[in-house]
Amino acid sequence: MSVWDEYPVNYREHEVQTIVRATWVGDCVALLGLSGAGKSNLLGFLANQVSNSTHPILLVDCNRLGQYKIDTLLNFIRRVIDPSQSSAAVDSFDVLDATVSSYLTQHPRLTLLFDRFDVFGDENLAIANPLRALRDAHKFKLTYVLSMRHVLKSHSELAELFYANTIWLGALSESDARWNVQRFAARREQVWGSEITEQMLSFSRRYPSLLKAIAEAYVGGAALQLQALLMHPAVQQRVHEFWADQPTPEEIRLCGLDAHPLLKRTVQNAETVARFDPSQLTAKESALLDYFQANLNQVCQKDDIIRAVWSEDKAFMSGVRDDSLAQLVRRLREKIEPNPASPQYIHTVPGRGYKFNV
Repeated sequence: MSVWDEYPVNYREHEVQTIVRATWVGDCVALLGLSGAGKSNLLGFLANQVSNSTHPILLVDCNRLGQYKIDTLLNFIRRVIDPSQSSAAVDSFDVLDATVSSYLTQHPRLTLLFDRFDVFGDENLAIANPLRALRDAHKFKLTYVLSMRHVLKSHSELAELFYANTIWLGALSESDARWNVQRFAARREQVWGSEITEQMLSFSRRYPSLLKAIAEAYVGGAALQLQALLMHPAVQQRVHEFWADQPTPEEIRLCGLDAHPLLKRTVQNAETVARFDPSQLTAKESALLDYFQANLNQVCQKDDIIRAVWSEDKAFMSGVRDDSLAQLVRRLREKIEPNPASPQYIHTVPGRGYKFNV
């Protein structure tokens, strides 16, 4: 029994039906979703539970590629379609074309699911050409589902294939969300009543990664209250990952997240928040910035900041702390402030703490 056998037969029913209907008639689909939307789970479900001999659906997991190059991808696709083929480097396009042709003599159609297609970054413009040529050679029999966090650039050779079928992945259905909570609880030998489940669904708005983060926070002892959840590392990490992709206000709206209780304090300031480059921050600096972003334009008490940033370090919380917090604030200012000597964002509130203004 695989993990996919645990999934409800009607998992992501609306999205599954939309994808199956489109690819059945020979159309391609763009599956767009911000960080934590559950794109990989949906593609895995399609490949393992929906695929059949009449409509084969094969998963091309771009996370498994050693190199993000054209030949590497084309050879990987070839082995996904026919695992018996050698992994040795070949004249990739011609051999892949022959592999697809052979496959389609035995099956009426083939859908390829590309998980994390956007890992190629700017390279996907070059990769688009052979994929488009392959599709044109097997038009209406070969279809693609591209899973990405952002829309393909309009000048990509692939872009026009998806104009008619673009899905923005957002909240789970209520039944799917309840199943996720029940599965999480069962694996940790927990029994949660309907009231706890309802609160989790309410705070998460059934968004997959935040629903899981809230469950993790609750198991870790956090109260099911907005401020307590915002201060928990599990939730803060998911929020940080969400903003790290620099989603635009329009993308947030399309995913139905513009009024999310764990994100709404920063949604209106998405463009300001996105300008900070999280890759340049240490773990503590990132945690401090996450806390500030969750409490925009509010005075953040020193003790509250320390509990959020050093939540796992009991020894630190009981010892000398103000100097360490001040040093951390100074380092963060040096990385995000245009002029750290005259802060634009992080303001000191004497005797109380700090205020993050935008």
